[in-house]
Amino acid sequence: MPRESVALFAFNRGLVSTLALARTDLKRLALSAETFTNFMARSLGPMMLRAGTEYIGASNDNAAARYLPFVFSTSDKAILEITDSTLRVWVDDELITRGSVSTAVANGSFTSDVASWTDDDEAGGTSAWVTGGYLGLTGNGTAAAKRSQQVTVASADQNDEHALTIVIERGPVVFRCGSSSGGDEYISETTLGTGTHSLAFTPTGDFYLEFSSRLKRQVLVDSCTVEAAGTMEVAAPWAAADLAKIRGGVEQQSGDIQYIACSGYQQYKIERRGTHSWSVVKYEPEDGPFRLTNTGPITLTPSALSGNITIAASAPLFKSTNVGSLWRITSSGQQVEADVTAEDQYTNAIRVTGIDTQRIFTIVREGTWVATVTLQRSLDSDTGPWEDVTTYATNDTITYDDGLDNQIAWYRIGVKTGDFTSGTVELTLNYAIGYVDGVVRVTAYTDEENVSAEVITDLGGTDATDDWAEGRWSERRGFPTSGTFVEGRLQWAGGDGIWLSVSDAFESFDDTVEGDSAPISRSIGSGPVDDIHWSLALGRLLVGSEGAEFVCKSSSLDEPLTVTNFSIKSGSSRGSAAVQAVKIDRRGAYVQAGGTRLMELGLGEDYEYDSTDLTFHVPEVCQPSIVRVVVQRQPDTRLHCVLSDGTVAILLREPKENLLCWLAWLTDGEVEDAVVLPGESGDDEDAVYYHINRTIDGSTVRYLEKWALESECQGGTLNKQADCFTTFTNSPASATVTDLSHLEGESVVVWADSKCLTDADGEIATFTVSGGQITLTNGGESYSASSGVVGKGYTAQWKSAKLAYASGAGTALMQKKILQHIGILLYNTHHKGIQYGPSFDYLDDLPQVKDGAAVDDDTVHSTYDEEFFEFPGEWDTDARICLQAKAPRPVTILGVAMPVETHDKA
Repeated sequence: MPRESVALFAFNRGLVSTLALARTDLKRLALSAETFTNFMARSLGPMMLRAGTEYIGASNDNAAARYLPFVFSTSDKAILEITDSTLRVWVDDELITRGSVSTAVANGSFTSDVASWTDDDEAGGTSAWVTGGYLGLTGNGTAAAKRSQQVTVASADQNDEHALTIVIERGPVVFRCGSSSGGDEYISETTLGTGTHSLAFTPTGDFYLEFSSRLKRQVLVDSCTVEAAGTMEVAAPWAAADLAKIRGGVEQQSGDIQYIACSGYQQYKIERRGTHSWSVVKYEPEDGPFRLTNTGPITLTPSALSGNITIAASAPLFKSTNVGSLWRITSSGQQVEADVTAEDQYTNAIRVTGIDTQRIFTIVREGTWVATVTLQRSLDSDTGPWEDVTTYATNDTITYDDGLDNQIAWYRIGVKTGDFTSGTVELTLNYAIGYVDGVVRVTAYTDEENVSAEVITDLGGTDATDDWAEGRWSERRGFPTSGTFVEGRLQWAGGDGIWLSVSDAFESFDDTVEGDSAPISRSIGSGPVDDIHWSLALGRLLVGSEGAEFVCKSSSLDEPLTVTNFSIKSGSSRGSAAVQAVKIDRRGAYVQAGGTRLMELGLGEDYEYDSTDLTFHVPEVCQPSIVRVVVQRQPDTRLHCVLSDGTVAILLREPKENLLCWLAWLTDGEVEDAVVLPGESGDDEDAVYYHINRTIDGSTVRYLEKWALESECQGGTLNKQADCFTTFTNSPASATVTDLSHLEGESVVVWADSKCLTDADGEIATFTVSGGQITLTNGGESYSASSGVVGKGYTAQWKSAKLAYASGAGTALMQKKILQHIGILLYNTHHKGIQYGPSFDYLDDLPQVKDGAAVDDDTVHSTYDEEFFEFPGEWDTDARICLQAKAPRPVTILGVAMPVETHDKA
């Protein structure tokens, strides 16, 4: 009967499929486990009873939520909680809340007028009430429309934080808040986009609000109110049913702005203006991208060159779903105009070319005014530098011929600094040659041939033109469904399109930009790509659609993507599920189309990206399906795969060590989401949060719970190995623990004053929360504790693969074998924390005697390295080792050794 001493020195091989249990010829599988639940492996090899989860708080109305990390810096970070139509923000594990103040903004809802707001309009600007309950602001391009209000702050509310909820119906609107009229000491002048803003500040006395706009088009303020006491809630567009489709996170964040895509929705931005100031606004580029230029007979006729206009189509063209869409309208000829009401105001420029009569353009001066009007010219660009050509002081319509044959010149007309006295000068330059690309955004639908619009970039004429292009994104045409940052550009993808912004201009898709910084717009053009589920910027840009994964590449890995050096190639034909992919350095991980396989994207030997199945050794580990994947980098790289049944499959991954370790994470509840933030300085561990659906006292609740640090799970005063736990401090020591209402009616375990509380039999004691509290006992008697941890217990189990050892003739499979002794090497382990045996139905504790003396049941061994002791094994063809631990007793297993004796029949 051959005998072999076997050592299990690494517990980082993870789960192995039942289908592969016979593959004991493979060292990796021989060291794997058939059961690996609630133990956490480390890349160096040991495993420990997993950390507990600390109760942080409930989601809004205990509703389903999507959580996104927002990392401004490693020391300045937040968690974004998105529920049905609402954003809340967690900072330092606390929700941002507003205090109670009596301060109020007068007529902040503009219900029927703009009374209580002071008219500070500059000459040429107009502010007024707009039907529907809005403050409308219309500038003239240089002069601003302004409204302001002094808000009284009671002495009792001074030096207390206030917050304003500002809703912008149509932006952008310039806003400032100061301690004096026109000042911005409290909230520096900022531009508010279309959406909802929650802005915090602390006034020392009365404060002054000011809204303004210099734009020629009308912008609309819906409301401005002081927030009531309670949790900050910012209106968001996403419905509960669509939370899983949201694509965001740090890969889509630049500084204080995170860009959000969601299938079926326009892109949005979540903006941070300070720790307590947040906004949710529409992402509204003003210069594209556009569809192909019209090639049909339909013409568009705008009613004016600027401001708020109407557009008439010569045939049915528009849909109600065009509201919000951009349109580029190209004029035949160039017409620019301006109503000058102050000094230093000019028209836009016209571009003059050709020879002889081709260079003649018309100058129109109208209105009632006293000023000196100057015609200026630039031979460099439409932005100058400018030189004076001639001046005028009266109304007239004239033609002008500059005589600069075969030269390109730009002209504008206006009033220079110091040359304006009074009135309004209506100035127009009209040139029959050339064109102007104007851009409008549709604001209202009338019928298939008529819409209302706001002019973003001045048009060049009011004649009918068939030279126009519709914007690529709208409710009618669809919006991108994923995005990321790549090489200094913001990238969007959706349908069959991929778009990259102008370099370092994340809201510009101006296709007139030339050179390497120009925007990129491409169609994928192959396979089913109606839904692009993710984008990743690795060594190359990769996108995942329902049918395939695509690689966007330049001619070399070291070359940037440019409009002339950009191609789309198929990277894999596996297809992707509707789950956001994650980035791990220069590798990525995504969920295969079936939803149960996690794939890794990496550079192959040919320096092309291809996919590797990370679930190859245990294909069932992510069943029934993956709904969310997040990455933890410290203390090891772990991929947390939240599954549709509420469990979590965790992959410990280290490619350089060929480390691939799957394990299962379970709790008394269903995990619905996960989020990871960088750890605090000195922690050496990331902060991991789970959003868990639990049934508490007969009701469904959803809690945000935070993993304890592994360094907090080694015993000591507070051992944080319980789920949904909270810590307590009693001074003086008391047998009553309160503030447990989040666990009402639940059975809990307690670690108090450096020990696990037990029942009269020495087993882990359980207590039922009633009235938000419990009464402590230990060993069956009342126990007063100074501090401790209270939470729900859980069990960890590990079952080895088949032990095919000690065969004298061929394999030990299907031969009877026996384990009669075992040795376990432990670290920071409770003496009654680990149990071992041939099955989970037959388990023993560690020997109760050490060095001839009984071991105290509360002992936590800093190290445990003893000789072999008895193992309750029997002769069996399928001898196994099972290890079990229970919270809240700490356990860390470094290695296991055992002699295996086989009854060799050969």
